[in-house]
Amino acid sequence: MSSDTILNTFQNIKTLAFHKMQTSFSFSANNYSPRRFEILLKYLVENNYNFISIDDIGGEIKGKSVLITFDDGYAHLFKYLPQFIQKYKIKPLIFFPTNQIGKGNNWDYSHVFQNCPHMDTGLIKELSNAGVAFGSHSHHHCDLTALTFNQLTNELTRSKNIIEELINKEITSISYPFGKFNQNVTTKSKEVGYKFGFTMKFPNNDNTFLTIGRFPIYGFDTLFSIKQKIEHGLFYKCERFKSSCISKLSCGTVFLQKFSK
Repeated sequence: MSSDTILNTFQNIKTLAFHKMQTSFSFSANNYSPRRFEILLKYLVENNYNFISIDDIGGEIKGKSVLITFDDGYAHLFKYLPQFIQKYKIKPLIFFPTNQIGKGNNWDYSHVFQNCPHMDTGLIKELSNAGVAFGSHSHHHCDLTALTFNQLTNELTRSKNIIEELINKEITSISYPFGKFNQNVTTKSKEVGYKFGFTMKFPNNDNTFLTIGRFPIYGFDTLFSIKQKIEHGLFYKCERFKSSCISKLSCGTVFLQKFSK
């Protein structure tokens, strides 16, 4: 595919990155409640955005399009996503750390204050049958850039194989945990069979299919701030700076992971 086609693809897609969608208080900046999520969906529909799936990337994208993604695969998503799929025809993509299937979020600092279970095999299968696509979030939800060659290969292949066996569908995409990646990570991702790699950085014109930028959505985001992000509004640069700073804070979890070993 030519560089012009790749550039056109990413200019027409607004990829949003969500994590939690709880109604209760969350010890996390990544919780965006179902009520606000629906307000956002209504805005997107009313303003002629089209919801696309991961399978649409690489093809011809016409008009304003949105790809909705969720990192981590928390169990509570099962309570809300089916109704939004039916009502708004969204085509969500969930990135899952396969070592956490049916377990709590003990990889994250916030589990000390609030355990947040991940989906078990049954929920993953049900959501897959309901139209949710799945991708890899590595096996252990770790910093892929800090791994040896053999460790990196294991993280990428093991996660891919587990999800493929579980839902009987090819897994073509990965979201790099904590948004951390380098040339070794993208090269190995391609070698083991991933076609698409997603980051936590705002989209740029130099994105490739293995460094796809996303717009992170945080708990303190409003419809106004999200519009600034995806519509390149007056405060776009401010939102990009905020997102960059918040992304760096995730290094705290990476540090705690190393400290706890």
